[in-house]
Amino acid sequence: MRIIQCDSTAEAIQTVALLVIEKMESHPTAVIGLATGRTMEPVYAEMAKLKTEKSLNLAKNFFFMLDEYFGLPENHPSSFKYYIEKHFLNPLQISASQIAVPPVHVRDGATHYEESIKQSGGVDLQLLGIGRNGHVGFNEPGSEKNSRTRLVRLTEETIAANKEQFVDDKIPTEALSMGIGTIMDSKSLLMLATGKSKADMIKYLLNHHDDPSCPASFLKHHPHFTLVLDPDAASKINLKI
Repeated sequence: MRIIQCDSTAEAIQTVALLVIEKMESHPTAVIGLATGRTMEPVYAEMAKLKTEKSLNLAKNFFFMLDEYFGLPENHPSSFKYYIEKHFLNPLQISASQIAVPPVHVRDGATHYEESIKQSGGVDLQLLGIGRNGHVGFNEPGSEKNSRTRLVRLTEETIAANKEQFVDDKIPTEALSMGIGTIMDSKSLLMLATGKSKADMIKYLLNHHDDPSCPASFLKHHPHFTLVLDPDAASKINLKI
């Protein structure tokens, strides 16, 4: 496990963006796994800047989304597909044909998605965030280390947190998510944590192994796992530099 402790949030964002861009620059056909959430928005914005500065052609790269709400229309403003189009595909001028979207309108979609990942040759770099309770994607506490892409029922905590996003609509109660085992199959993992709200979990993550109450702890076994922290997220740990 490699930990990169940055001197500012901006530096942490730039570090992650550069690592992803460098992967695609050095491997023009690299398969990249994409995460969503507020943590990733500035990362994708920085990637768009770097793509322009470097005049990169990303036409041969392919992308997989980490998760998606089940049964939600693709054009719903709270869908992750909508998020990826707004914050990633459009700014980086990447074709919609270059991304695999979780099939969330059929109940056996998880099997097909898992097979699509395998047929692509596997994910070369999976981008990840971490929840305050240690969740990764929709792998909530209690998820198994060897879990595969599957349909999961959202926790009451997650459903409650989503209320403001679905004011006039029925709040999704299920989602399709890559499993911990699926994520671990990626050739490399890149996680970004920023903000004081993540400090307790980062401390817990670094001090616990194989803890089902913190699904992210399983990822520490990956031989190529990089964790990038800003000062706030790293505020409760003591790393020897």
